[in-house]
Amino acid sequence: MRWGITWHKPTVYATIERYIRQKWYYVMHSNENNLTAMWKERAKTRHTVVGIRTWHVNLNPRAMPGLGFAKGQWQKPATQTAHVDWRGPFATQAGALIVEITTDKGLKGYGLGGGGLAGALVIEKHLQHFVIGRDPLDVEEIWEHLYHITSIYGRRGLVIYALSGIELALVDLCGKIIDAPVYSLVTDTPCLKIPAYATGADVGYYAENGFAACKLPLRNGLAEGENGFAQNVEMIHAARDAIGPEVELMADIYLRWDVDYTIRFAEAADDVRLKWIEEPIPLDDYAGMAQLVREVQPTWIVSGEHEFTRYGFRELLRWQAADMIQPDISWAGGFTECLRIAREAAVLNIPTWLHQAGTPWGLHLTACLPMPCMAETFGPSRDGIENKLYRRLRPVPHDGFFSLNDVPGFGVDLDEALLEAYTVDRL
Repeated sequence: MRWGITWHKPTVYATIERYIRQKWYYVMHSNENNLTAMWKERAKTRHTVVGIRTWHVNLNPRAMPGLGFAKGQWQKPATQTAHVDWRGPFATQAGALIVEITTDKGLKGYGLGGGGLAGALVIEKHLQHFVIGRDPLDVEEIWEHLYHITSIYGRRGLVIYALSGIELALVDLCGKIIDAPVYSLVTDTPCLKIPAYATGADVGYYAENGFAACKLPLRNGLAEGENGFAQNVEMIHAARDAIGPEVELMADIYLRWDVDYTIRFAEAADDVRLKWIEEPIPLDDYAGMAQLVREVQPTWIVSGEHEFTRYGFRELLRWQAADMIQPDISWAGGFTECLRIAREAAVLNIPTWLHQAGTPWGLHLTACLPMPCMAETFGPSRDGIENKLYRRLRPVPHDGFFSLNDVPGFGVDLDEALLEAYTVDRL
């Protein structure tokens, strides 16, 4: 056990169907709009949304020069690939979308979504017309309406990226209107010192810098055959040697394998003592994920980075297809939606560790999650390639921990000049 976290696999699966029948109806219906009601009681003033603006930004162009996108500058992949590595204009960093919402009293709230220029178009041509004129404190009701009116072309993916950015900006405004940090709007007992884990290839360097857990991306998949498999096994053993026996180690596969490959790898890496294997197989293969959860022991099989809203996560949980879930607050629906997801999972004793939790938005949610976890950050680079905007939106952990302050909202304050400097394209 570390930081109050139990490191063994949950044993809930034998009775999960009973939990679903008995618990989920209560969870799904008892807290509808509960946060909104509490927040309105605390607010001393009321505001009305009068404007929404977006910026399509590449958060880290020096690290990802080939992922930037602008009109007239479409870049085809350099080589044909069997993987999803080339994500075009919707890459999560290069297609980031900053959303700014302004009220009639001059307050500004900021959210981080995705979808690049396409996400900005969804907001400008559709969603903003159902947000302008509303009270930001009605954020849950606004979310439900936006989800409904986009359901014929949304429900997953790009539209939810855009909706997430709007929701986070509204929640930011809620904190600023109440003059309190967002985490304090949810709980009186937040976790203000959050253990961090680092994701990236330079795991030895991360361990040297105080991280007690590291996640290694493994790039070889089915297309690379047995040579690639052998390289994956070699890489994970080298990572363990680099970080030593005390640092936790995880592997991120990014949908490259199938069930048999994953089981073979887990057996070959048994002596490495992996904490988890992340997203090993295609997203909609719930049956395959459920098989891995049953057969790969004691390593966790985890997923959720590319799942969307409570409805998608309910399916993941219904299949018993993850030992731990990883919603991304900027992609899965925003703060209130991810809080709902985590609470529903906790009823089933499934923990939530947010994907890329090491943002101002993610850290506030992590501080009030119902089960212990760590916060992900992308490993620090040796040569400081992170740009100014990236650094503003990615707090730096110290001695392996993130710390939260009491600044109202999410503590995000972005000036227009900075956003314009990193804007990739405009509608």
